[in-house]
Amino acid sequence: MIKKWLKIKKCSSIFIKKLIDDGIFALSSQLAYSLIFAFFPFLIFLMTLVGFSSIKSSDVLEAMRKVVPYQVYGLIKNTVREVVDTKNGGLLSFSLITSIWSCISGFNAVIRGINNSYKYNERRSFWKVQLISILFTFGLIITIFFVMLLIVFGDINEAIIIKRFGISEFLGLKIWDFAKYVILAFGMIFAFAALYRYTPSKKHKWKMVMPGAITSTVGWVISSIGFTFYVNNFGNYSKIYGSIGTVIVLMTWLFMISFITICGGEINAIYFKLKNLNKLAKL
Repeated sequence: MIKKWLKIKKCSSIFIKKLIDDGIFALSSQLAYSLIFAFFPFLIFLMTLVGFSSIKSSDVLEAMRKVVPYQVYGLIKNTVREVVDTKNGGLLSFSLITSIWSCISGFNAVIRGINNSYKYNERRSFWKVQLISILFTFGLIITIFFVMLLIVFGDINEAIIIKRFGISEFLGLKIWDFAKYVILAFGMIFAFAALYRYTPSKKHKWKMVMPGAITSTVGWVISSIGFTFYVNNFGNYSKIYGSIGTVIVLMTWLFMISFITICGGEINAIYFKLKNLNKLAKL
């Protein structure tokens, strides 16, 4: 028990030291800055796309309401209403280009952060790095699209469960809700694992990136729910910052998830280093 505690203490001190030495707070700020530029163009693109489909914007808003602070949700809701009311193809193209450019900048910051965690020098060409950023940007769009499908076809999946197993509607709803969140959790873990595996200068095995992927997934969920609860119940940003309070809340939330994402890379780097040290000790 004492050995385990000492090991945890040692890992924690290494982790904190790496956070300071690698300038994680500056990288997180850079990533959050890119995300704030990508957020609204991407939201406009997403909602314009919803306007051209059979998907209800109210379903998408309901899903967002559960994970974002109330002040941010109000801003999102107003933006969504304006976009859905005007189905503009030009707006779709402009917001797609703007959001892709901003997301590429964001992924470039992630790549630098993860390379920095492993102390890797970037040996790939500029265009190859940009291509990786573009691929992950489109991967993000596809992931969000599938999340939307989960939301939209929830009633259909619930009906299938009820019919297949002959259970009550209430139980079918609970089973589908549980299954939906399990699918989303595994989807997030896979997305983070892919990010940590393919974006660094050197590719790692899947098992070597899982600690950071799981930590980032749990961190995203806990921080989003926790921050939302705090802002909705205790943090009155409007009194302090006035009319820009909502933007401050959004920037704080984006900084938190940016910090957690880069921390996942740091955890993987520490895990990789400890594994190599254990291999050397056995020789």
